[in-house]
Amino acid sequence: MKTISQDTLSLWQKEGINLIPKNFAVFRSLVSQTKTLVKRHKYEEAAVCAEMAAWFACGQPCGLFVSMELEQVLLEIGKQAISYNNYLTKDAAISKSSRPKNVVHVCTSVMSIGGLSKMLWRWIQQDIDSSHSIVLTKQESNEIPQILKDSVSQSHGKIYILNKEGNGILSKAKKLREIVATADVVVLHVYSQDVIPMIAFANKEQSPPVIFLDHADHLFWLGASISDVVANLRESGMRLSQERRGIETERSILLPTIVEPTYREFSPIEAKRKLGIEENTIVLLSIARSVKYSRLVDGLSFADAHLPILNKYKNVCLLVVGVNNPEGWSAAIEQTQGRIKAIAETDHTSTYYQAADIYVDSFPFVSITSLLEAGSYGIPLVSRYPYFSGASAILGADMPGLTGNLIRVRSLEEYINTLSSLIEDEELRISLGESTRNKIAQTHWANNWQTALEKVYLLATTLPRINTQLVSNEKDQICLGEPDIFLPSVYGWYSDFTLAIQPYLKFLPFNQRLFYWYKLVKKHGVRNRISLLLPNWFYSLYQSWKINFKF
Repeated sequence: MKTISQDTLSLWQKEGINLIPKNFAVFRSLVSQTKTLVKRHKYEEAAVCAEMAAWFACGQPCGLFVSMELEQVLLEIGKQAISYNNYLTKDAAISKSSRPKNVVHVCTSVMSIGGLSKMLWRWIQQDIDSSHSIVLTKQESNEIPQILKDSVSQSHGKIYILNKEGNGILSKAKKLREIVATADVVVLHVYSQDVIPMIAFANKEQSPPVIFLDHADHLFWLGASISDVVANLRESGMRLSQERRGIETERSILLPTIVEPTYREFSPIEAKRKLGIEENTIVLLSIARSVKYSRLVDGLSFADAHLPILNKYKNVCLLVVGVNNPEGWSAAIEQTQGRIKAIAETDHTSTYYQAADIYVDSFPFVSITSLLEAGSYGIPLVSRYPYFSGASAILGADMPGLTGNLIRVRSLEEYINTLSSLIEDEELRISLGESTRNKIAQTHWANNWQTALEKVYLLATTLPRINTQLVSNEKDQICLGEPDIFLPSVYGWYSDFTLAIQPYLKFLPFNQRLFYWYKLVKKHGVRNRISLLLPNWFYSLYQSWKINFKF
């Protein structure tokens, strides 16, 4: 039986050591281009180039978790390109005896699935003593979930969509500054590469306190130099922020993910019946976004990894919710006579959780929100952590409410043995599930979570604002140790830079747009790419009119 071996980890290590310097060279080139554009006072183009650099560092790990060089350039863009004279200036800190009443959440995009959006609307629903508004910098075509609209409306807030008018980055940053001018606190839930908040809050003296929600703690991100407080969702993320992003200890605080209290509508047997599963079947469940199941490990898909357990126990099935296109799973599904079921992404997951007997985490890309939701139903949790040392803790599953209850295993062999023990011992499943539920309730459920939120608010409103003048002048230095060396194999999601920068071409000046467009077409052909030559204002019209160019 195959396991994820030391040989595989060594291969990932070698690949990381080989790829990171190459990726860093591309990143450095983009940062250099950004600096050149700033010197020429071409701030809009510089902002686009900066976001391309950050986007590249997110998708192709460069041995960095933060770039103070890039952040300095963005701060300069914000200070040079945006006039702050007309903005209202809040007091440097709210009275220590009060709490923020007007909270503005800045998000790149929201959707109905995924932990980030769920965290947002649960935050708003729980914090009823504040008014909550949302600013969306790049919502694009995603529909805003109705539950989020209702939550904002009930808090007497508003939703602002900055990209509706198809304006550039600088105009969006200016609009963001206008919207938050009277806010007590700003919370950033933004994607790692979003440059708009960096530019908007470059002048900290006239900015509200900024809280950065570190939801992508395993990736490179922008915002360290403008964030008065970094709210970390887990201990490993907090350690990494302090050690690798330079976040001061006094500005770093733990804010667990908020999870809705769960109460069963159905017994496990009733839930299984609703899903068409026989009541004596042991259900293994996993729920995550499709990308988290796309990696092969030792040549095995997520489905293949469960064949030994499914072949051993004929009364066991595996439900995987979130697999939109289970390419390569057909042989495993056929071999188990359909006892592996791949279900498309959905935000209606309650019945699946209630039917489950054991929850198995996605691998090698973990899904912590799903672990918390499963544990809240009293389901035992199993996750894999094969890495060399605790230095790679950020790549594993950890949360305050999981400590002491989540079962973490090192190898596939240990994984199969652990699942066998849980399958064969119903009392163990029940007792472990109940202790997991209790720990999560104490830490992540609404009223207990509110206590942690109040500490975050207090810290944000009483600390002196972070001083952007003290941002390090040192050049970026890459790391070729853990966890960086494993990131390209675990999280790197594209390998072709010309494809990766497609979303940014329409914002570039024509000569640069033509240069990158030519490289893209030369390598991948012209089909459906002529629209990338259009400027942003015309591209927006092109999208809305649904013009179909054929070549």
